[in-house]
Amino acid sequence: MLARKNRITVTILVLLAIASLITGLFVSQYSHRKTTIDSSQFHGTLLEKPREIEQFTLVGMDNRPFTNQGLQGQWTMIFFGFTNCSYLCPTTLAELAKMYRILEDKHVKPMPKILFISIDPERDKPAKLKSYITGFNPNFYAAWGEADVISKMTREMGVVYGKVASTTSNDPANYDVQHSGALMLFNPQGELSAFFTTPHQAELLAEDYQLLLGKL
Repeated sequence: MLARKNRITVTILVLLAIASLITGLFVSQYSHRKTTIDSSQFHGTLLEKPREIEQFTLVGMDNRPFTNQGLQGQWTMIFFGFTNCSYLCPTTLAELAKMYRILEDKHVKPMPKILFISIDPERDKPAKLKSYITGFNPNFYAAWGEADVISKMTREMGVVYGKVASTTSNDPANYDVQHSGALMLFNPQGELSAFFTTPHQAELLAEDYQLLLGKL
């Protein structure tokens, strides 16, 4: 049993390792953006042509349907994670909360929408997601989706994740989820416009957002 769990862990680690390769392919296909933004000042990766993603239907933390329409009308930064995450999720969300405060202190308008989407639909239900995400900032929003919907969305955006069985418990509900930590930025037309790879730094994220708004 232990050997099997170790093989699963190795497999997931390999998947996470090739996430950088997926990101590289993503960059090579979309990153030569014609823009007035000085690329030497931008810390993330701008896409050559903002692109739509396929239609999806999620359930928001308020139990209302959340679809592609929810990306319209504001800049939206999406992070895929899960509430039982021990390091990557809380540190990333803490940086996003810090970024949000920086933008508020600078009176930047419009502010971005921060959307947390669970990759652990078995354990993360809307009520739990609401309690978790608003602990970082009351303006943040979270959404839940069926496993096949989340799998489709993450593949489309090059996000890699996988369930890893516990090595200390036989309880099937006691597992970890290893995942990559890229942030996806959608423009007010609901198109994927940029992404940011780890490690995330609030100050740099805030600078990039202001560059996109023409505030710097």
